Amino acid sequence: MKRSVAILSSAVLVVALMAGCGGKAEEAKQETKTPANQTDGSNQAANDPLVQFPKLTLPYAADQKAVVVEYQGGTVTGKEFEEFLRVINFMNPQQGTMIEMADSNALKAFAREYTATKVLASRSDEAMKKESKELAEKTFDKIKTQYMSFLGKDEAQFTKLMEGQGVTKDMIINQMDLINQSINVMKKNIDDATLKQTYDQMDKASRTVASVRHILISTEKRTPEEALKISNDLVARLKKGEDFAKLATEFTDDPGSKESGGLYENADVTQWVPEFKEASLTQKVGEVGPPVKTNFGYHIIKVENRKEKTFDEMKEQLRASSLEKAYDTFAKSELDKLISKFNIPQSKNDAPAKK
Repeated sequence: MKRSVAILSSAVLVVALMAGCGGKAEEAKQETKTPANQTDGSNQAANDPLVQFPKLTLPYAADQKAVVVEYQGGTVTGKEFEEFLRVINFMNPQQGTMIEMADSNALKAFAREYTATKVLASRSDEAMKKESKELAEKTFDKIKTQYMSFLGKDEAQFTKLMEGQGVTKDMIINQMDLINQSINVMKKNIDDATLKQTYDQMDKASRTVASVRHILISTEKRTPEEALKISNDLVARLKKGEDFAKLATEFTDDPGSKESGGLYENADVTQWVPEFKEASLTQKVGEVGPPVKTNFGYHIIKVENRKEKTFDEMKEQLRASSLEKAYDTFAKSELDKLISKFNIPQSKNDAPAKK
């Protein structure tokens, strides 16, 4: 399981919340069922903004006094674990869906993750703790503002929302404080000089972003010869001055860019297949190139702009990547040696035992 919470910055948490709430809002339009924190039988459920945020249903019978994880120097109690899961759901509703669907193995991964956060946070110094707490309070305010935008800026509704979610302001801030402390501990060895060294060792492609407009003529339902002929005909039309976006909308077989007139804007070129990436890196900006063959078919490509990102532009991206690596190193080399026992409650999502 990729670490879901502990290395997210406050900005990412707010963005994640926005994305999750948007999805919940759409679901609410489709399903007007009463959430767990509302009164059954209400005729106003469809118009109640709290419908967007149903209470997290844990996939196991919670025992708050139980010890879920035993590790060198401490334990994770059932109460702590439940609070962790509920705060994750509050900060990022999409994670809440994963929690509700989790089997015992997935719950173990969440518990392991929370244990890692506690262990790393225990290594923070006083300056880190002060900074972490201040950031947690600011982040809570950002998240509150985001929720309030969905709740008509109604303070009473926000209070009701937290009550329905089973969380409190202190609970949320304390969990974010732990997260921030764990980040700060890992950040200690990731200074700008280290990041600059990483940047300097990257190849040009890894530092390049481009806005590329393209038309895909797929070979899935036509022969390569047929696809190439169509592609060449379109190249000829484009060179005569026809509008690229219009032709892309009409002819492309790429659903991901059809509605945008074939445009992928300011994208990392490394995400594309080798032939497409090479054309994006080398083709003259502003000109329509010859058809480029990939496993998908033929692509007609026009590079609208291309730039190599500076170190300052990439610094925070590199820092996030370095934090991922630092956490992976800690998890693989230390964490499992520190954990002596898991007592994970059985999930209702576990597959039935084979007879």
